[in-house]
Amino acid sequence: MAKKDIVQFRNQVLEDLELIASQWGTGNDKLSKPEYAFNYWILSRIFSIDEEVIPDYITEYNDKAIDCFVDFSDSKELFIIQNKFYSSETAIQREKVADFLYTPLTKLLDNDYKRSLELQKIFNIAKDDIDYKIYFYFFASTDMKSGDIGSLIKNFNTRQYDLKCLTSAAYCGMSEIYDLYYGKNYREEISFQYKLGTINRGTFASLREAYGIEGYAGYYIATPVIQIYKMLRAANEKDYPIFDKNIREYLDKNTVNNGIIATLRSESDRKNFMYYNNGITVICQSIGTDDFDTQSGLRVIPLVNPQIVNGCQTANSINKVLENLTDVEMAQEYKNVYVMLKALVIENQSDKQNKAFYENVVKYTNRQNAVSDKAFTSNTDIFYRMQAEFKSRGFLLFVKPSDAHASKNMPQSEIGSLIQEARKTIQHLGYDISKRDDICIPLEKLLQVFLAFVKDGYYAFTKKHLVLKQGNEVFDNFTSQIHNFLSINNMIKLYCLYKCAEKEQKKSDDGRTPIPYYVVGFLGELMGERSADNYSLIQAYFEIVFGERSVYDEAYRYLVALSKNYRRSYEQEEKRDYTLMIKSPIEKDIFRRVVDNANDFGRWETINRWANLTSTS
Repeated sequence: MAKKDIVQFRNQVLEDLELIASQWGTGNDKLSKPEYAFNYWILSRIFSIDEEVIPDYITEYNDKAIDCFVDFSDSKELFIIQNKFYSSETAIQREKVADFLYTPLTKLLDNDYKRSLELQKIFNIAKDDIDYKIYFYFFASTDMKSGDIGSLIKNFNTRQYDLKCLTSAAYCGMSEIYDLYYGKNYREEISFQYKLGTINRGTFASLREAYGIEGYAGYYIATPVIQIYKMLRAANEKDYPIFDKNIREYLDKNTVNNGIIATLRSESDRKNFMYYNNGITVICQSIGTDDFDTQSGLRVIPLVNPQIVNGCQTANSINKVLENLTDVEMAQEYKNVYVMLKALVIENQSDKQNKAFYENVVKYTNRQNAVSDKAFTSNTDIFYRMQAEFKSRGFLLFVKPSDAHASKNMPQSEIGSLIQEARKTIQHLGYDISKRDDICIPLEKLLQVFLAFVKDGYYAFTKKHLVLKQGNEVFDNFTSQIHNFLSINNMIKLYCLYKCAEKEQKKSDDGRTPIPYYVVGFLGELMGERSADNYSLIQAYFEIVFGERSVYDEAYRYLVALSKNYRRSYEQEEKRDYTLMIKSPIEKDIFRRVVDNANDFGRWETINRWANLTSTS
């Protein structure tokens, strides 16, 4: 990307750090320091950790050790992180990266890491689990480097440790953080061609020419794993998104498989790789005529705009092993290691029939990973349709990160018109709308609020990283199905309920009560069963709660009272503090007692109307 893009991005990060300090700095003076707030930025923007629980993941900052960590136990990934916030002209010294990679790891291996007993506990579990992956990430707010940090990372990644799990390190300067933040899937369309090598005409077959199979053109190609690595590297150098857009978030372009890596690293077993592995499926816009390349000694098949739709883990695992080797080492050690690649041609992918075939190939070849039908509409259909509907009601729904920054360039007259329309949409709610930020709704935050309603506050706090990750229960059954639970108007009203509670929370003495996700979650709990089958009943409930200002005010006061009393009761009965509470499932017995107490000390007409609705439904 252009240098000006990085300058603008850095300015945006600085703006975000000021926002983090203003929003979360109450009682935490460290957040006024950019080098500390940068931890919040990395954890919230890159790893999707909710700001309210971030303090539990920060171990220390501004030293040689670990700054913070993230454990995604559901996918068995532990990220150990060092963050350095420097000026853009300050270079990161190689020694600082070396200290981070080796000093904390030594202490963790010795079971002697004192700064976070929780991290030591997680590490002890992960190191003996062959499916776990431990990543060491060094983030720097500058692209300046002093010393050969690349070789340092490669040496770390090729070294064998006394661990059963996979370990891997990465260095991310400002340009790499830019890519992680925006994602290459939001770039303009890029054309890409790669001449895939194979040994001779006997190691690839055209299904039409060799076997007379009718239908879409297809090829089976036995190709060296080195060719897959070089294709990924070439695509990356051109910023071409080679992983299929429909499953990129589901399979994760960085996902690797420990077993595949172990086979490739085994000097005795890697020759059997093609027999062990299911291979890679690629869909291309076209495939050119094969030819012999005298320089490489391979027969090459030109793949035009290839998209890897199956075998993402295989491709990424190949990349993970070979990226730390020199060309000479690759040629010597992996010359005779092959993988089977199936290439299909779909020329006009926008054609209805071709599109259906494309999606079926993705779905059926990924059957083992349970790619659902919902994955194909998530990125381009459901959320973008919602975005248009939100705007017609005066609200800006940010589906992708760049939406937030594009909105800053909107004419003030257009913002003013949107604000007027937004006020009409939520006229019965006590949510003040007076500026641009009041009508801006990040998609991820909206889905968290919805998750709090349809599940509970605990899910909203702890499952944030899954709300936009295809192929898991949270996305497939809930967040991608939000439109089957709530109308557009009700999505907006539910979000504004959350914002009312958030505003009150920030003004409170401790900055923690009421708990916005609990306010939303308790609304759902009082309604009872929340499912797509109960759409009409949910609609009827919302008409009561949000239909009149006086009714909404009473309902809001009641939910806030439940939130405050639940926290108080939980801390008294469970003897655990706030941070442990929000990371724990809701205690149903405590909640019921809190509801009983609230009913004993007030006449809640709105609640009675809810009860009547339930009894007649």
